[in-house]
Amino acid sequence: MDLKSCGYCKEMVDLSVGPHIHDPKKCKQCGETLPAEAFHRWPSSADGRRHVCSQCVANESAATRVQRVIEKDTQFRDDKEKLKEHGYRWVRRVVEPGPDPVFRWALLDPQGQEVTKEQALRDIWSAENPQPDDFDYPVY
Repeated sequence: MDLKSCGYCKEMVDLSVGPHIHDPKKCKQCGETLPAEAFHRWPSSADGRRHVCSQCVANESAATRVQRVIEKDTQFRDDKEKLKEHGYRWVRRVVEPGPDPVFRWALLDPQGQEVTKEQALRDIWSAENPQPDDFDYPVY
């Protein structure tokens, strides 16, 4: 006997006899009553379906993607500003010359040496957060 509590009707159901199906089913997020097929399959659920409809899941995924893009753009702009403050600059390098040249962007440190963005940000962090040297402490 495989007893499980149904999150929809709150009853204890025996899953060994088959799924405990609710059709139609009410979405816990939007509150709409929809056919069971409007809910993605979810094996751990007593009725084998999610408690949130497919449309709400899609809307939530889209909102999450938008938020991720906004956060990534904000981080990019913050990094760009920090690099500029510390004398780093971006230059275009020709990778393949010709009638349709191919370019790539390269980051130059204040001395004009090409560095990776990650290395530049590590160097800036080290400059802004100096660590005490072991040699600065008196030896007794």
